[in-house]
Amino acid sequence: MQAEQQQAPASAGALRTVVCALVAASQVAACAKGPDSIEAKYVSPHQYQNWSCDQLTEERIRLTKEVDRVGGLQRENANADTAMMAVGLIIFWPALIGLAATKDRKEELGRLKGEYEAVDSSLKGKACTLPPPGPVVAAVAPTTPVATAVATAAPPPAAPAPVATASMDGTYKGPGKTDSWCLTPTLNVAVKGSAIEGELSEGSGAKATSSVRGTVHPNGVISLDFKGNDDKYFSGKVDGTLKDDMLSVSFRSKAASACRMEFALKKE
Repeated sequence: MQAEQQQAPASAGALRTVVCALVAASQVAACAKGPDSIEAKYVSPHQYQNWSCDQLTEERIRLTKEVDRVGGLQRENANADTAMMAVGLIIFWPALIGLAATKDRKEELGRLKGEYEAVDSSLKGKACTLPPPGPVVAAVAPTTPVATAVATAAPPPAAPAPVATASMDGTYKGPGKTDSWCLTPTLNVAVKGSAIEGELSEGSGAKATSSVRGTVHPNGVISLDFKGNDDKYFSGKVDGTLKDDMLSVSFRSKAASACRMEFALKKE
């Protein structure tokens, strides 16, 4: 009886030691946040005040791809941390030490989101979505005085037509490229004037998982807004291009697998 009484405090002490170790490890280990919960860091649009519309447009496309890329990596890390935390707290607490091995890209992703917002604000401030003014060099740079008089009297040249003319109207449909562990996605959108409408399916041959609406800007950039049927499917705003009867756009899904979806669709 006395031996059993001595063993009981020893067992209780061992249990307290394990519990304390679990609590300490869980407090030291830091789980990476999901990309959607990381807020943009403020970046002043002032630094872009001397940029042209073309430069701002190209920068927004670049930042869209970078936010997509880094966001995908952050999502993978967050999923890995969640799995390791579950294993560590339930089965094998030393696994919590592995949380330090995943790279938290919170700072990088917050900065990229802030840069995107600053560039987008500069684009809107400069009204870059409006058609650029028509060329004036040919009208005011003749080689003779007579030509100068004629050019001056002539009406001003019309602004160039937006990219989304009738020649761009039509249906853009087809499968996209993705990662080897993912189902092949399909995008089906119709372009009419400057408006885009359609749907996305995150599984080959499956029903639509997200609706799509968007706008074609005069410089050939497209802004798409995806609305998932539920939280499992992709929702978000993505920029792409529509040039030479080719619609191009890429992004990553919000599923745990963070599937890459990249489309380059010819007009049907």
